[in-house]
Amino acid sequence: MTGSLPQVNALLLCDQAFQQAGTGKWCIIGTFSAIWALNFPAVHAPLVVFVSLSDYYGNSNIEVAIRDPNQEPVVSLRAPLPALPQGMFETAFPMPMVQFKEPGTYSIELTVSGSLLVVRSFRVAKMNVQPGQMPPGMMPPGFAPPGAPSDGTPPEAPGGQLPDGDAKPEPPTGGV
Repeated sequence: MTGSLPQVNALLLCDQAFQQAGTGKWCIIGTFSAIWALNFPAVHAPLVVFVSLSDYYGNSNIEVAIRDPNQEPVVSLRAPLPALPQGMFETAFPMPMVQFKEPGTYSIELTVSGSLLVVRSFRVAKMNVQPGQMPPGMMPPGFAPPGAPSDGTPPEAPGGQLPDGDAKPEPPTGGV
């Protein structure tokens, strides 16, 4: 249905998002809803915002913006989109180094042609680590999740090739 606002299928914060070679499927790695910092102001990277929309035919502008706890703008990325005949749109917005001045609840806003589609929040918090305690989200030295090498090297894909997970996130495009 042209002229109507798109349906938001996903608005995710993650470390990486890229399209898999050959299939074009999106790989979203390291999703999170909280950022931990030892001190403020804190700089965080990588920070990628993955967007998935349906019932969307393009020929407009899309914007992803991060706002601080006082609703002041922190960073925003904008991209023009051509007409999309299939009505589907997925992309990743790799953010530049983002500086968080204070702890609190931040928000991500997704707008299309100036119309606000969705707002989601995430937390930026001070990490209070006691001696001998692990920071949130960290694994103890020598511990590896099942299937991962214990020496910290990336796992190998079938055929002995390194996975394509270190590829740069795709810039915003009108691809499906």
